[in-house]
Amino acid sequence: MTDPTKFLRSLILMTILLIAGCGGGKEATPDPQAVLTAAAETANAKMTELALATPIPTDTPIPTPTDTLAPTNTLLPPTTAVPTQPAGSAVAERVEFVADVTIPDGTVFAPNQAFTKTWRLKNAGTTTWTTAYSLIFFSGEKMGAPSAVPLPNNVPPNATVDVSVPMISPSAPGQYIGYYMLRNPQGKNFGLGPNADQAFYVWINVATDGTVIASPTPTGPTPTPGTPAPGTPGVTATPTNTMAPAAVSNPTIGVNTASYTGPCPYTFVFPIQFTVNQATAVTFRLEGGSGTPGVNLVLPPDRTENLQPGLYSNQFELTITSSMSGWARLRILAPLDLSSQVVNFELTCQ
Repeated sequence: MTDPTKFLRSLILMTILLIAGCGGGKEATPDPQAVLTAAAETANAKMTELALATPIPTDTPIPTPTDTLAPTNTLLPPTTAVPTQPAGSAVAERVEFVADVTIPDGTVFAPNQAFTKTWRLKNAGTTTWTTAYSLIFFSGEKMGAPSAVPLPNNVPPNATVDVSVPMISPSAPGQYIGYYMLRNPQGKNFGLGPNADQAFYVWINVATDGTVIASPTPTGPTPTPGTPAPGTPGVTATPTNTMAPAAVSNPTIGVNTASYTGPCPYTFVFPIQFTVNQATAVTFRLEGGSGTPGVNLVLPPDRTENLQPGLYSNQFELTITSSMSGWARLRILAPLDLSSQVVNFELTCQ
């Protein structure tokens, strides 16, 4: 194999000698530039011939267009994730319970004692609450409270507001719970929970000697650690009569229709049940209230039954003559104080 370097050196040397020799003769002197050009063309042709004759080593990688256009250390732009909408964000009007500013759950009052209940509420929806919005009594024990209290200021989304309601403790000893919601200017109620359909509450005890009469446990959303649990309509009271704490248990109530539209008067039927664990006389009643100003319920009288162990079933009836919304529950009076959950009902007369 010819060494390209040695060949080039020889060619250059021959060219120099040729130029030098031509310069000393008497004949016409050749153009040096033409000689150099011819030599260069000859050298280039020879180098090309040698390159074609030289094999490419098999272990030498042949670069591809991809190798030269996209270096291995070039990062592609990251994919932009499409943000997802927070769960429940489509609910325009929703309440989040923050704190009981006054009157913690189970506070004990003397009969007929005035107090002010204040809730701290957060606007968890997407619509600003204005002063045209109101806190309204929904169901349970009203305790002398007004039916509606306007919000004290505008509340944009994610802001909080303290809403206060004046009340008076009932005259009879016992435990009392009142349920409240917010109402927008169009008359729609809204409250807690994913669907904004759960009420928050005030819960007090009334006693003449400072003794707690009962310890209800309102049901509702899972509370945030360190804060009281906002409740939905429903009461489960623990027995207060230690003489026969397990004589009666599990009181429940239903209603034949939660909402009726049609001719009036209309009779709502409330089926009731409770478990009798030992032979005893049981006194019970239908408790209820109206959420419509000017409409009062005429409740049936208390009942007393001498019962044997087993599941007891019966019903109450309530005839109403005008449009209204209300609530009802079963209350066991003896041999222990025990209440069922609350059911709500609505009547629209046509």
